[in-house]
Amino acid sequence: LGPFDSGDYTLGDFAHLQPTIDRWAGSFARHGVGAHFGLHSWTVFDPMWADEEWCEPGEDLITCEFRLQNPSVLFVRLGSNDAGSPSGFRFNVKEVIEFATVNGVIPILGTKADRFEGSNENNDILRALADEYDVPLWEFDRVAETLPNRGLNDDHAHLTVYGRNDYADPEALTRGYPVSDLTALVVLDALRQIGIRE
Repeated sequence: LGPFDSGDYTLGDFAHLQPTIDRWAGSFARHGVGAHFGLHSWTVFDPMWADEEWCEPGEDLITCEFRLQNPSVLFVRLGSNDAGSPSGFRFNVKEVIEFATVNGVIPILGTKADRFEGSNENNDILRALADEYDVPLWEFDRVAETLPNRGLNDDHAHLTVYGRNDYADPEALTRGYPVSDLTALVVLDALRQIGIRE
């Protein structure tokens, strides 16, 4: 979502989303301590994954992130690295949802474009949990179905990139990262319109 802070975007037909960019300005480009490449659902509460520079001894990364940032929303994008243990994945994501809601943070569960677990099982778990807990679902998987190669590179894991988030350029709407950013912004816009706290 960084381009929405750097100004490297053109909304085009999506200009109605500008108030949402304005509302969360300064948050988009921040790479928080709770964001890691290769994160598994079980590592969210493991202090070993917490950044020693920013986090207190024994503090897990989500507790650290909440302490440092006091967020209003939390994008939860897990599942690509969680293969072979659907019950474990479900349990771990439930813990994240419950921790967020107890701390007054709205968890937004995001489905993924890849099928690294060999099926679409983890997305189905995320959908069921969003329904069970009545939390927002960022249904990126459904949008990815409309993109070439599901918006993924040839490795079938990482999203395709484009020079900038120029939504007046039709090519940007065929690439994984720009479309992921746009759909995340649409979800935030829906939350903004129902009046969540800053």
